[in-house]
Amino acid sequence: MSIEGLGRKFQEARKARNLSLEEAARLTRIRQSRLAEIEADDFSNFPSLAYAKGFLQIYGKFLEVDVSPYLDAFETSGHLTVDGYSYLQDAPAPKAPRGHRSPRRTENTRPSLVPFLIGIAILVAGFWFLRFISKLNQIAPHPTEAAASPTPSATVATIVAPRALPVESSARVAASVPPVKTTPTIAVPAATPVPTAIAVETPLLPAPRAVEPEVRRAEPVRPEEVAAAQADNEASDAEGPNRIDIKPLKKTYMQVTIDDDPTKPAFERWVSPSDGTVEFRGHRFSVRVLDREAVQIRKNGKIVSNGDTDLRITAQ
Repeated sequence: MSIEGLGRKFQEARKARNLSLEEAARLTRIRQSRLAEIEADDFSNFPSLAYAKGFLQIYGKFLEVDVSPYLDAFETSGHLTVDGYSYLQDAPAPKAPRGHRSPRRTENTRPSLVPFLIGIAILVAGFWFLRFISKLNQIAPHPTEAAASPTPSATVATIVAPRALPVESSARVAASVPPVKTTPTIAVPAATPVPTAIAVETPLLPAPRAVEPEVRRAEPVRPEEVAAAQADNEASDAEGPNRIDIKPLKKTYMQVTIDDDPTKPAFERWVSPSDGTVEFRGHRFSVRVLDREAVQIRKNGKIVSNGDTDLRITAQ
């Protein structure tokens, strides 16, 4: 049976539904050019009549046109190709194994920065370690220098510290020392400091250290000593024309000499406010203290600030 007139039926049915060729192609998912060829009864561009038969059935079912009487005309062709339909053809084999290998080879040949960074880190660590060893050698004494230098352990520095002897009781002092009436001055009995040598081992150093300055150790003032001194001063009130009272305001070291006799100081020790006021009688006095503000000195009941002809105050 001839298929002439089938395309006109399709065209009339499409126009009856008010559909354009483009809309029919979108709804049937058939190319617009193929639908135009079917409506023109031109099947020469189809790769196979089997495709044309399938498109006729789809288009006829969509437009409700009976195409079964025309299908016998498409049974004569058994040739089937897929030319012109790229979506039905097999994907071509990848061509670029060689083309892709060349960039990979170039990437592999590129030098890596990891070994370079590791080498820099090793160099920095080695430099720091050598610097640390050199500083350690500078600080630590060398054995040759220690052997060549004299052993400083044998050097002994003597630190002389005044140490007061215990004061004997007033009865013993009165028995051992006869009273002297010709001398108008009265000295408070004070213990004569006896220097004692204290051997101190100096630490091991490359060079011997200099002798440290003299250090004096404070000795506490006993109440009986203060009482004995005050008793002696009261007993000799009539013999001295001047009287000085020294009141400690804070702890300091004090030396008192009466009648300009520095070889026999009447009083020499550390004093503090807890010791109370110490009195002396005589013609002339010399007072030496470490801190002038640490004591308050009165002469015959009046406060003396800078001294006078009978009282000399020296602050070290």
